[in-house]
Amino acid sequence: MARKQLGQSARQRFIARLWHYLAFTVFFALLYAGISLWLGSFPDRLLLAILIVSVLKDLYDEYQLQHGGQPLAYANIEHSPSNAVLIAFILSGVIDPSGTYLGIPTATWALALAVGDLLFDLSQDARA
Repeated sequence: MARKQLGQSARQRFIARLWHYLAFTVFFALLYAGISLWLGSFPDRLLLAILIVSVLKDLYDEYQLQHGGQPLAYANIEHSPSNAVLIAFILSGVIDPSGTYLGIPTATWALALAVGDLLFDLSQDARA
């Protein structure tokens, strides 16, 4: 596991994080390719919907944390790679959503949502 546990050295935790990044990279690549092949292209609205739901979940968790409640689940370091990999895919053009919403390119929306989600995840992880 990537979370700090008794008996794990810093090197072991680092290796665990690398495995998470590799796993999320392979998972996203296969999922994106599969949906793209099945539908002809990856729907921009699906990408944005997934990111919006993820950000809303993090906002709910943050509200709960601020008011002494329990979040739905801590994202912890295991979840952060999904956002980092998604950001890398968008910046590199592997995921290249076309179209615009409210005059702003979909890629910009997706990048902003993924960065915001990553910041929430890291903030919550720091308090976990």
